[in-house]
Amino acid sequence: MRYPRGYRVRRRGYPIQHLAAPDASRSEVWAAYERWQAGLEVKNTTVNDLIDLYLASPQYTKHLKPSTQRDYERYSKRIRKVFGDMDPDTITSPIIQMFLDARGAEYPTAANREKTFLGIIMTWGKSRGLVNISNPCNSVKPMPEGPGGRYVEDWEYDAFWGFLGAKGHLMHQCAMEIAYLCAARQQDVLALSTEHIREEGLLIVQAKTGKQQIKLWSPRLKEAVEMALSANTQTKVQTSHILRGRTGRGYTRTGFNAAWQREQRAALEGGVIKKRFRFHDLKIKAISDFEGDAQRFSGHKTRSMAERYNRTPDHVDTLNKTRIGTKDWHHKAKNEKTPH
Repeated sequence: MRYPRGYRVRRRGYPIQHLAAPDASRSEVWAAYERWQAGLEVKNTTVNDLIDLYLASPQYTKHLKPSTQRDYERYSKRIRKVFGDMDPDTITSPIIQMFLDARGAEYPTAANREKTFLGIIMTWGKSRGLVNISNPCNSVKPMPEGPGGRYVEDWEYDAFWGFLGAKGHLMHQCAMEIAYLCAARQQDVLALSTEHIREEGLLIVQAKTGKQQIKLWSPRLKEAVEMALSANTQTKVQTSHILRGRTGRGYTRTGFNAAWQREQRAALEGGVIKKRFRFHDLKIKAISDFEGDAQRFSGHKTRSMAERYNRTPDHVDTLNKTRIGTKDWHHKAKNEKTPH
């Protein structure tokens, strides 16, 4: 196939290959094509090749959300480092288990996610004839993971919230309030726009699951949204985002996280807080503090997932049943004592 920059060949399951310059003769093009075909016969597909093909495929570029794509690209770096030069057909379950044991000893969550990504590309490659063996990841159990994150105490929340106000970081104050009061993820909070403001409450759309919830207005939630909107009128650039940076545009997750980390470090160094906490920990605090149906409140698909966020002990009534024959039992126990 001739392109402005030269001749290229495209074959299903393989990356596009440049063959010759645009002014090459027909014999030169055919010679280059034959060399390319000969190279296909002797070259085995490696895990690196498999990753490259998968990341360029429509299954990745068109059907995965940008946040998932970023996660997969991060997981692929470790897989390339460990398995990149290997033939996928030579990867066995014991090899994956050794990787999981070594990597998971320090980073169990990362190890599990990376193993999952390896399984995805192995299955993708097998269905396209690039891998001949069954997915060896299926028989390897994931590493046990801790719940992750922590509960933010009331005094920590109030102290950091006040610290942000004293420093003039009003938008981060509002973001904290909305995330906590709605048990919302960071990306869902940053995506909020004036279109999500409804008469009965604030519409939260979960990017991760597509779940939609209208969080009914409370005085505190309404105050946080109104504070953000009133501050937005002072910026030159006007967008529909509720939470905006200094330029008036909506926050990116990278920019927001960078500012959050700076503010956390400053609060820690200033003695305002004793230990740093993540923005996502506000969701843990919200679900832990909520008195009611935690699954309905959080929007999780399963109750077990909602319970993973609950870090406060349950308050359970003790059994209060009257003992039958209490007096007779005491009298019998007294008479059955062994005499000295």
